[in-house]
Amino acid sequence: MPQPLKRNRRDGRPYERPTEIENRIERLERVASSVRFQEFERSKRDPGFVPSEVLVYFLRQAWAEDMQIDFKRIFRILLKRVERSLFSAIPDSGKLDAQSIREEIMGRFAELIAKDCKKRDDSMYFYEVRFDLALANFRKSALRQIGPSTTRTMPLGQHGEDGFDVSAEVEASLVDHLDSVRSKLDDPAFRSKLASAIDGLPADEKNVIWLLLQDIPIDGKDKSTPTIARALQCDERTVRNRRNRACKALKAILQEENAP
Repeated sequence: MPQPLKRNRRDGRPYERPTEIENRIERLERVASSVRFQEFERSKRDPGFVPSEVLVYFLRQAWAEDMQIDFKRIFRILLKRVERSLFSAIPDSGKLDAQSIREEIMGRFAELIAKDCKKRDDSMYFYEVRFDLALANFRKSALRQIGPSTTRTMPLGQHGEDGFDVSAEVEASLVDHLDSVRSKLDDPAFRSKLASAIDGLPADEKNVIWLLLQDIPIDGKDKSTPTIARALQCDERTVRNRRNRACKALKAILQEENAP
């Protein structure tokens, strides 16, 4: 029987793992350790792929039960997944020192696990509920602390089996400025055109879009907070003008390409 999460919501109700995660944990608890690790090693393309939420559960249990060998094996598998995720989100073409940034974030993630093991305060509870979202939030927070000065571009997506896929973060950030094409974002062909359109913007406009997609604010009174205006060394009105020109150009390009 999986150990329940210790964290409660604001209304007092306990957090719960998704049913499919609970069922997977319960099944893997009943099999031999050798079989369990065979499943942990499965590729993401394999139908039997074990979700990362499940790995986090068994990682924490291995530490609690002083099973050091199991803990190290699970930790290595989980860290490989984090590394692949970071390489997709922060490719070498996207930042001036992408490798160092990825290593810094991986180091911080390892520290998070170490602190959780020492305190057992359930600080990693959300990684057992929605791992990918928790990792994305962790990455964004780390990038904000590192600062925007290393930015060259924001990763727009990745090449998949069906061509270039625009990331969900990019779609969500642009959708408010692309109302006229909102209904077409599910079309892979259209998403590829969107990627090309952004890449074809003038450098000054493209830089603003990249920074906006990292949730960097245009301006702010707190001088310790990274802003686009400070990063690009211009005033906020200039940033807004570049943003508006970029969005207008994107609309025009995409409307023209999809005209009958």
